[in-house]
Amino acid sequence: MTGLVRDLNSRPAWVGLGAIAAVGLTHLLDYGAFDLKYRLFDANRVESWSHILDAAALAAGTAVCVAGARRTEKRSGARRAWAITATVLALFVLDEASGLHSRIGDLHNGKLLYAPILVVLAYCIWRLTRDGRHVGQVRAAAALLVCAYAIHVLDPHRIARTLGWPHESWAFQVVVALKEGTELAGVLLALLALTAAAAAAAAHGRPLAAPQQASVRTTSSRSRRTLSGR
Repeated sequence: MTGLVRDLNSRPAWVGLGAIAAVGLTHLLDYGAFDLKYRLFDANRVESWSHILDAAALAAGTAVCVAGARRTEKRSGARRAWAITATVLALFVLDEASGLHSRIGDLHNGKLLYAPILVVLAYCIWRLTRDGRHVGQVRAAAALLVCAYAIHVLDPHRIARTLGWPHESWAFQVVVALKEGTELAGVLLALLALTAAAAAAAAHGRPLAAPQQASVRTTSSRSRRTLSGR
């Protein structure tokens, strides 16, 4: 229980909760007051602020992973994990920007095509953050993204039909807001964890060169003194 309270009091937890609350508030306000008139606030549209921020976070994550890869040893498992994560995130940026996910979603069970990619991404992020202080944060991100993905696969319209809700009901709109809010929150938490891991890799990488250079200088100095003594 103490660990749960500590996690809820952390900044990343508030980032996640804030993302879900902001998406829910703006989407439901747009629905209740303006009948989804404003696309910027309609969470179900690609033009919504949540989709734009989602794409921006994925792009930032790509840059972070490229930086992380450059800070790790060549041909190492960590470097491959950074590279794979950067590639997957870059593909998701293109997916968000082009609206390709909407066309894939129109295929029969098309959203299941993302499952293997998401499994690989989850493994790589776990691989990169497992030794740090952000394991709980990564687990929370994974749980949020699994929730969002499940709602995407089940489809809010299908959920509404199964439960007998009208498509324009408040309940349906809450499901839409939950789908987009948990996705944004999960992406932001994953981005924060990757940023921390990349910063740790950078901090670990910088000191490694200094002792080596110092050792080389010391060895050279000793060699010169030995030669001069002779």
